[in-house]
Amino acid sequence: MKTNGFVDKMQMAPDQRLRFQKGGLFFLSAFGIYLGLQGLYLILVSRNLLAGIPLFLAALMIAPPPVGISEMLRSSFGINIPMYKRIGIAIIMLSISWIFLP
Repeated sequence: MKTNGFVDKMQMAPDQRLRFQKGGLFFLSAFGIYLGLQGLYLILVSRNLLAGIPLFLAALMIAPPPVGISEMLRSSFGINIPMYKRIGIAIIMLSISWIFLP
């Protein structure tokens, strides 16, 4: 079931693979909500727009389809951004926000 220490998703049973994917979606949802709330706090309460806006945009990038921007881009404009690119953009946004935090 394991190859070189990494779990091979193709060799998992379907119920195990579904549980694995649900866990990942839960983590992304929780992290996206946390980043979104922190971004809104920085924008509205602390008035730190340079740190708050990138945090909020990072939350929109990694959030799953009901909340995130990826479904809107796909349905409205036909643009499909893969998950690895969305995570890369979110890391860049988090770096920008980290630079401008007091």
